Amino acid sequence: MTSLYDRLGGVYPIALVVDHFSNQLLSNPIVGPSSENLTLAEWHSKNYITRLPGLKFLRTLWLAALTGGPFQYTGKPLRDAHFHLHIKPEQFDAVAQELASTLDHFKIPTKERNEVLFAFIAQKGDVTAGSRVGVRELNSALRCPFAINM
Repeated sequence: MTSLYDRLGGVYPIALVVDHFSNQLLSNPIVGPSSENLTLAEWHSKNYITRLPGLKFLRTLWLAALTGGPFQYTGKPLRDAHFHLHIKPEQFDAVAQELASTLDHFKIPTKERNEVLFAFIAQKGDVTAGSRVGVRELNSALRCPFAINM
């Protein structure tokens, strides 16, 4: 059976999709620099442009590995990389919609499009974990010797 990676055409088409997708996130009002999520908006304004080439590399590596390519993702686990951004489920959904639009833009066949989206959506719990944290969990996650009251 041919891997999803091979059916997508390998690393170069995957990198093209990631490049377009990453650029689209910059203009997305829900998850971009004008996001209502102030932590995410601040991160965009301070880090996104300077880190964009590295993010594109890691996203390409992640997607190439996830689809069965000959690569190993070596970045942070998605939960660790996104926890501090407090990404809400609806914000994750906006990112998933950008990915779907990008796959449509490149006319990725329906079967492969759906497989990519399914693999992406399977990460929702890890990516949105920081939005579900209460004060007690936050104290524990931060290993605070004192209580944080909000």
